[in-house]
Amino acid sequence: MDIKENDISDQKPSKRADKKVLFWVVLAFIILVIVAAGSWYFFIKKSAEGEACKSTTKCETGLTCENKVCSTGKAGSTCEDKDSCKTDYCVNSKCTEGNSGDNCSSKADCKTAFCVSSKCTDGKLSDACSTYKDCDSGLYCKQGACATPPDYTKYFSTIVISKMKPGMPPGTDNPTTVTNAFSSSNDAIEIDFKGVKTTTIGEYHIEIVDSITGEVARNTKEEMDTEFDGQDTGMGTDMSGVKSGTYDLNIYLIEELIFTTQITISE
Repeated sequence: MDIKENDISDQKPSKRADKKVLFWVVLAFIILVIVAAGSWYFFIKKSAEGEACKSTTKCETGLTCENKVCSTGKAGSTCEDKDSCKTDYCVNSKCTEGNSGDNCSSKADCKTAFCVSSKCTDGKLSDACSTYKDCDSGLYCKQGACATPPDYTKYFSTIVISKMKPGMPPGTDNPTTVTNAFSSSNDAIEIDFKGVKTTTIGEYHIEIVDSITGEVARNTKEEMDTEFDGQDTGMGTDMSGVKSGTYDLNIYLIEELIFTTQITISE
């Protein structure tokens, strides 16, 4: 009986020692797993499309590191410039194809050659526009959409746009020259309406709009009273204060746009 009790007493320390060894083995294994996982993540793992990177070597095969993000260079991928893209354009740090509806900063970002409100457009009938230059040749911009030019012939047969000296009416001492190019410091615009229909009656005014920015540089509605009374007539306005550039010259009868063309103005 005494011998068995001694045997049991001798075994207890041995079991406790085994448990301690097992604990340290398991702990060491866990630490090794953590270290291995960390090493894989920080030193071996390659970043996928859209994930952060410090260099191209940290990206998966076929990707490059652009603006600290792994990129394929396809449409929608991150880019630093167009050379970073497999597409033709880089806009707002994203590769784009320059198609209608794609983002743009200027028309240079579009295959369509038109950029309106930061979107590429085709410049076709009913497409969005801000000015004449946002539309295909033969179209003009009406209330934010490309449209066919108005038919002024129901009001008059011919309109003649000329330049003359500012500060005096046209006549022998102030002859007019037909043109669409003007100097803001030396010229005034003369607009003559010929073949006016007897039914053409009402106030009219002109609006000169910057073809690039859409800013109104001159509006005669508040400057002078001009109206049709069923007879041929004309009006003139100087170009003082108007900067050099290309402009849409719009003519309104009451609030209807009845004529539009482009003019250039130099200082």
